[in-house]
Amino acid sequence: MQLQQQRNQRPSRAELTAMGLTPAQADHELVRQSELEVIETSITRWVMLFGCIICALLPVSLVLFFYLIYSYVLEQRQDCDVPLVLWFWVAMFNIFYHINLGGRSIHRQVIRSVCRYQAPEQSLEVPPARVRLYHWLTTIFVFSWHCVGLHWARISQTCHRTAPNLYTSTYLFASFNVIFTIFTVISTYGLQHMLASLLRRGLLPSSILGSDRAAPEGTLELQSSVIFDPEEFGDALQCPTCLEDFSKEHQIRKTIC
Repeated sequence: MQLQQQRNQRPSRAELTAMGLTPAQADHELVRQSELEVIETSITRWVMLFGCIICALLPVSLVLFFYLIYSYVLEQRQDCDVPLVLWFWVAMFNIFYHINLGGRSIHRQVIRSVCRYQAPEQSLEVPPARVRLYHWLTTIFVFSWHCVGLHWARISQTCHRTAPNLYTSTYLFASFNVIFTIFTVISTYGLQHMLASLLRRGLLPSSILGSDRAAPEGTLELQSSVIFDPEEFGDALQCPTCLEDFSKEHQIRKTIC
């Protein structure tokens, strides 16, 4: 219904040409608007699905978290043939290391202080290699530690009898976080590549990359000028940026890329 309303509000080709656009520009604008409508619908559905999944998983994670703490307090002194207590403390440290309170966390402070990087707000700028490496190392460590917890719970011979609550909570908490990590990594990877594809196709404003990614002032003037020659230009008879026809009356700049 919403997509149909957007189509009804879309200006026609005749209206665009009446506004001063050339036929090529009008066709380009119509195609671009159609692509944006389809993309908006797809992204909206994806965001709604992702939000519903997160809303469903959040209470589950809280229940498992408090159950893990309760089990540790209850059975921390019980004998066990695998170090579930050690696993508990490392898991708790990881949670408090990444927990975000008012936009601040130990994780972010390490990025600012050690990696010397301040992420810009509302920007798709790719962070430096050192920051990406740090993110990957922390993610791999957390994922591996949860896998270690699953392994210890699997090979344990006595914990399910001596510390049944700690054994069960460790197994459930580790399993949940392994699945959740895989889900978030795949979702983030897919979203990143989707936004990058939209940006390359000009369907997202380049300003979201930050002003420092724009060409320096005067770059266009440094490009060489060429004279229009239909034979030399071949099929490229229109400017790929403004979609106007090349002519000898217009100044044409040839970029080095």
